[in-house]
This record gives sequence, C-alpha cells and structure tokens, in this order.
Amino acid sequence: MQTINSLKKRLNQNKLVVQREEGYLEEEVFNFYTPASKEELAKLPDYTPNELITFLAQHNGADLFVHPKNGGGTHLFTVNEILEHKDLWECPEYFLPIGTGLDGLWIVCQCDKAKGETSMWIGEFLNFEDDFEKLSLDYSTWLDYYIIAQGSAFWEWLR
Repeated sequence: MQTINSLKKRLNQNKLVVQREEGYLEEEVFNFYTPASKEELAKLPDYTPNELITFLAQHNGADLFVHPKNGGGTHLFTVNEILEHKDLWECPEYFLPIGTGLDGLWIVCQCDKAKGETSMWIGEFLNFEDDFEKLSLDYSTWLDYYIIAQGSAFWEWLR
C-alpha cells in the first residue's frame, strides 16, 4: 500500500492541505487506526480480498479527508465494523461493507476470489439493485485513485 505510506509521509500532525474541485482549498485531517490483530482478521469471511486484509493488518480502519470543523470525509471500517455493517446493511453473499463516504455514501466491495476479481460499489443504498455506482476496480486501485483524487468522488467526474 505504497499510496497510503506516501500519504502518511506528507501529513503534518495528521493534517494535509487539500485542493478540491472549483479551487476549494482546506487543511483536512487524517486518522489511521492501530493494526488489527490476527484474531480480529481471522473473523473476516474467507472471500475477503487480500489487499483489504493487508490494509487492516496495517491500519484497522481510518478516517480520510475529514474537514476539521465540518467533519465529513471517508471512514474506512475496522474489522468489527465490517462484520457489524455486513448484517446491518443486509449485504448479499460475497459483499463486504468497507466504509462510509461523503453524504453517507456506502462503500462496499464485491468479492469473487474464485475469479480473482473484486468490484467497488458506492452509493446511497436502499438495496443492492438500485442507486449505486459499480466500479470495476479492486480495493487497492480504488483506494489509490481516491487518495490521488484528494478525496473527491472521481467515479462521478465523467458522468
């Protein structure tokens, strides 16, 4: 997870000046949690993507691009939050909730280990058939693009 490591090197007291669309410029806050234990990681379903396990082994969750006064940003779940939200959000088999984004967006990873494929789903879910954006990106690529886009919803740029 080179992108995470590079981001962390750029932080000054867990803060970074970020430029958003239309020239908006603000110092935003980042918080990376302590690593998940082997016991916690063992609770995850066997179809959990390796790159998600790697992230959780380094940082059992994180808060990214949080405005210091207005909040917001993206919350990447801990192992326990993944398991809790899997039931709470009534995720179908092979779907793992991985976090929440701006305006309460759900961030979910669909996993197919047999094919070695994952897809990211992002949206305001009422169910897993409507109101979502399915991205043909694995977890690592999505996280990489998200950080490069400075917390912007890059998947909406070309709509």
